[in-house]
Amino acid sequence: MEGATTYRILVVDDDYASRILLNKVLEQDGYRVTTASDGSEALELLRRETYDVVISDLIMEHVGGLELLKQIKEGGIEVAVILLTGHASIETAIEAVRLGASDYLMKPVNTEELKVRLRKTIERVELERRLKEAERQLTYQATIATANHEINQPLTVIISAIEMIRMELRRLGVDNKKIDTYLDLMTKSSQRIAAILRKLREITSPRIQELHLGMRMLELDASDAVPEGKHRNEQFILVIEDEENLRKIIRSVLESEQYNVISAETAREGIDLFRVDRNIIDLVILDVNLPDADGLMVLEEILKIDPRQKVVLTSGFDVEQAVQRGLQMGARGFLRKPFNAQELLETVRNITTMPD
Repeated sequence: MEGATTYRILVVDDDYASRILLNKVLEQDGYRVTTASDGSEALELLRRETYDVVISDLIMEHVGGLELLKQIKEGGIEVAVILLTGHASIETAIEAVRLGASDYLMKPVNTEELKVRLRKTIERVELERRLKEAERQLTYQATIATANHEINQPLTVIISAIEMIRMELRRLGVDNKKIDTYLDLMTKSSQRIAAILRKLREITSPRIQELHLGMRMLELDASDAVPEGKHRNEQFILVIEDEENLRKIIRSVLESEQYNVISAETAREGIDLFRVDRNIIDLVILDVNLPDADGLMVLEEILKIDPRQKVVLTSGFDVEQAVQRGLQMGARGFLRKPFNAQELLETVRNITTMPD
């Protein structure tokens, strides 16, 4: 079986000859095989090592196949179980299925049938893993999106309030080093929170770091690390685009050239992200037609926050007048949809290299 060497099989049988036969047959097919003489030994191995499939005899001294299966499920051990027996009955088959057995074969084992059943079991294992990973990714993304939304709102207020306090102090002619120090500390702390949120948004394959006392945390620095020999482009691009597939494609193209990408689905989210990250954003790619606001309103808001911000407009609609207005307002360019990767990258390079 192609790729079988990546799968680990635990064979459990109190009959020495049966263990040796199954070990030889499965190893010839490329599997990594470990054997155990009964259910107790198998449980010890399962607590220490990770296996993909357990193939166990049903009737054994001490801990038999059904009890082994029951303890595997109760212990939350993620492994598929195939039971073998020479004493089949409808009752034991029903009980095995009820307890969660993946398959049930009669002894003496037909080795070709076992290989087929094992392949099918592994296919189900792989499908279940992909489904769990997809569910984990969706849960993670939803959690991060919620955290970003709920934290960015008050964080934007805090950052804006700090700037307002500075302006008021200047207006009153107050020169107090201690107050300036406190405001600088607040600004740096706010920027650190914004940087952490940005890192969380950029993680596509979260990895867990084990800490002391059983605590677990996301590896913010290690996740999605840049491959060795490559250096992450120091330029950050904010993409405000409501169409999900296009947003993903733009991110993929830009990240392939080592740009750092921050993305927003709505006008409100885009403005909030820009307020928080404006000190690091080099370019904004802004869809003119957004579901919750006119793109030109977003452009106006961005340029109010930072008049020097470089913005390129995009649209697939006939919006010549809107584009001309946007260029007059201060946008640096326009990219008509549909555009290809080369057009996108050329536009980004041209605008990011323009003088401020």
